[in-house]
Amino acid sequence: MDAFTDFKVIPLARATRSTSWVKASTICIAVISATSRLDAQSTAKTQPTPAPQQTSASNRDHGITVLILGDSLSLCGFGKRLDQHFREMPEVKAVFTYMTCATQPLSWLKNKPYTTVKSRCGFWSIESVPGSGQAKELKDIYGMRRGSRPKAHPVPKLEDLLAQIRPDILVMQTGGNLFDLFTDHKTVRPDRDASEVKKFVVPFISKAISPSSSLKKIYWVAPPVSGRVSKAVQDFVLEQIRLYFGAASATVIDSRTLLTFPYRHTEPDHEHFIGEDMDLWADKVFALIGPDLSSQHLASLKPLSESLPPPTAPIQPSAPAEAPANKGLNVSARLVFKSKPMRVEEFMPYQESMVGFVYDVRKVLSGEYDEPQILVMHPAYIGLKKQSLRKYRIGRTYKLRLRELEDTSWSTVKRRDDSGRIDLQPYIQVEDETKYPEANQTH
Repeated sequence: MDAFTDFKVIPLARATRSTSWVKASTICIAVISATSRLDAQSTAKTQPTPAPQQTSASNRDHGITVLILGDSLSLCGFGKRLDQHFREMPEVKAVFTYMTCATQPLSWLKNKPYTTVKSRCGFWSIESVPGSGQAKELKDIYGMRRGSRPKAHPVPKLEDLLAQIRPDILVMQTGGNLFDLFTDHKTVRPDRDASEVKKFVVPFISKAISPSSSLKKIYWVAPPVSGRVSKAVQDFVLEQIRLYFGAASATVIDSRTLLTFPYRHTEPDHEHFIGEDMDLWADKVFALIGPDLSSQHLASLKPLSESLPPPTAPIQPSAPAEAPANKGLNVSARLVFKSKPMRVEEFMPYQESMVGFVYDVRKVLSGEYDEPQILVMHPAYIGLKKQSLRKYRIGRTYKLRLRELEDTSWSTVKRRDDSGRIDLQPYIQVEDETKYPEANQTH
């Protein structure tokens, strides 16, 4: 925090808060949309008048293009405010911002199984329009109308955005959904966890710095403090991302140094928040990026694909779902422990959650497995609908067709496992894997 002792909040319109938001919903994006009309009325008097477009148009003809990608934290206000900051920079010609709930790095790529991935828990795009001073917005989030829910929206793909927009700068706000790769949200096992995080991050980096990419700078905005996972987990994910990027290809921003936790107006999941602290986070991130951009002659910079040394070994993008067939496992097992499912307010605004059950392995019917017990994650909610788990009873024996959870689209779904068996590799039933609906894919 020392670096920001003299920090002054950049004057942008603040969200108007109503006392009803506390009771109305636990979903931060619902609160934002519910107060949007009040925002328009109040900020009309307080927001500084922007400079006329004619004044800056000639300066921006040869300016830079900024691409911003973000997850549900961006939907809570961060993305909109950061977008505004960039639009006020004289050096910036165009800004394209895409915020999609429940995304992680692979969600933005065409790699399987994310090729046609969609989100139903919130989407917001803000796009510059050539020749116009007015941005084009598509906003579909909770609470825009009484009882309304977002429709299914395809997650924009980095490959398409690079080809169509030709951005110079990428600001990537992401990382919180990677915390669910850690079974108990507390313990780090580097030998296994490093490879898991790598699967979700390295393919994105590889595409961002590929020969076809126009990007000259990447700013990777890691999450602020999350109250649902340990500091060790957050440290590890950040360290891995910095390792994958190396020293030259990106500026990785540790947002935990910018805010004080707990935040004002924190949601029940102890991770999402709204209001002053969300504004402050965006302001401080821009306070790091803005001067850095202004101090460089971006027009003379080469794309990252040309300026970076070639990797010592080729980066092979690989999706978690592309697993060898021999990872299948069939067992006869007796249920001995059931975790309690998460409450809806604990995993909202996401649509799915899982719960961990522990079984004693009676017999391995096919495949290979050496442990006396096995951890199986069962879907507890799908599309916010509670799944019946009553057929699973302590003491009963079941034949289970399984595959490793990490190799499926369920791998970063919010989950609870109270067993304490972090030494066990989590599995999922094949029949449950197929319940992940394509129309509702968010991970």
